[in-house]
Amino acid sequence: MGIALRGLFIIDKEGITQHSTISNLAIGRSVDETMRTLQALQYVQENPDEVCPAGWKPGEKSMKPDPKLSKEYFSAI
Repeated sequence: MGIALRGLFIIDKEGITQHSTISNLAIGRSVDETMRTLQALQYVQENPDEVCPAGWKPGEKSMKPDPKLSKEYFSAI
């Protein structure tokens, strides 16, 4: 007898998997975190020279994926 684990796959418009999560049966999932991840993916696809830091939400500052340029983000938090 098999057990089906719960999985989440976010696939972009080009059919590329951008995010995947497979949950243990004993661990709950968060709709809020799924939405945040989807919104972050959409944001970086529209703004390819930026990245979303951990916990980023729409309307918050993003950052540049460069050690020197990211200082602007870190100095503001």
